[in-house]
Amino acid sequence: MIMGFSMETEKMVLVLADERQSHETTITCLQDDGFATMVHYSADDLVAACSAHSPDLVVIDVAESSLDVASSCRVLRENYSGALVVLAEQADEMFQVLGLEMGADDFVVKPISATLLRARIRAVLRRRKLAECGADATITLGSLEVDSGRREVSCSGRTIDLTSKEFDLLWYLARHARTVLSRDQIYEALFGLEYNGVDRSVDIYISRLRSKLGEDPSRPQLLKTVRGVGYLLGG
Repeated sequence: MIMGFSMETEKMVLVLADERQSHETTITCLQDDGFATMVHYSADDLVAACSAHSPDLVVIDVAESSLDVASSCRVLRENYSGALVVLAEQADEMFQVLGLEMGADDFVVKPISATLLRARIRAVLRRRKLAECGADATITLGSLEVDSGRREVSCSGRTIDLTSKEFDLLWYLARHARTVLSRDQIYEALFGLEYNGVDRSVDIYISRLRSKLGEDPSRPQLLKTVRGVGYLLGG
């Protein structure tokens, strides 16, 4: 289903929606921001549309329990590497973490104002653009190698499988290697928002990165915690 499409429109967004809930508010918000929008009601249809249209953004707009969001993100990420935002109602923390772990660039809990939603989407697209500008760069820190062009990571010759958000975090840390970064700085870089002082997402991602890099959580050597300040990669 195509809504608001024009050959003159430069930006395209595909929406995976739940048929049982209204998504007109989301569509209107996207169209007001200059997007042509195409709505699909199954992950298979969405994947096919991604191949056909190469969208600038994909939005999964669902109720909390009406769609397996994590599964949809995983399937989509096997075929699509662009910007991905999930919108869901009354999503608890675990539900949000699953979506992010499976490849979402941001997870937005509804209700949300149109102004804030547009700001969150712009932040995701801005981070993607900055990442593309740094494409084909490789950073090596001892046994760790981070390739931003291929979005690949290896440590001691072993390929490390990271989610999209985990890679974004590691790439940010690598670009600021041997510099202590505060939780506030990391949160803003990762999510495009000012840290609210409560969200523990950064700590969760740091913990997962350490685990995948084979670090001893009690005495990490590569990705260190600087008590009372923040985190340090390659110190």
